Amino acid sequence: MAKSPYKHRRPGSLKAAVADLIEHCGGLQRAAEVARVSRSQLFRYSNDSEEDANCHMPADIAAALERYSGQPAVTEWLAVEAGCTLLAVTVEPAAEAIPKNVAEIAQHASKLFAEFAAAYSDGAIDAGEAGKMLSAGDAMLREYMHLRPVLTDRTRG
Repeated sequence: MAKSPYKHRRPGSLKAAVADLIEHCGGLQRAAEVARVSRSQLFRYSNDSEEDANCHMPADIAAALERYSGQPAVTEWLAVEAGCTLLAVTVEPAAEAIPKNVAEIAQHASKLFAEFAAAYSDGAIDAGEAGKMLSAGDAMLREYMHLRPVLTDRTRG
């Protein structure tokens, strides 16, 4: 039987995140072409059996595969482990954008509060409502990240 990174792994494990990253790259063969290691080594990085339990993907390989695939699977896992959230942002540091950014932040915050009020009206938040709140909150954070570099530059004189 051929080795595959697609075997069952403990959900939420680092090995599962590595397997997802390899899959996002198009499989072991394509990931090996992108990385500096062999297919069998990539398999060991994603294999959660006892023999490979302490074999982990180096950060530079994870970074190369994430750049190639555009999917930060391992970085996202690390963020969650650190109690953080990974949120992709596009930064536009133009100073003239400040009023626009603040208006957008207020608009997204308003949507978040409206979603919360609607969701919590029955005393509970279901999965669909939580998804809407996450979407509105993430949009607000993205807009803030457009504004943050401009404000940071102004504190430096």
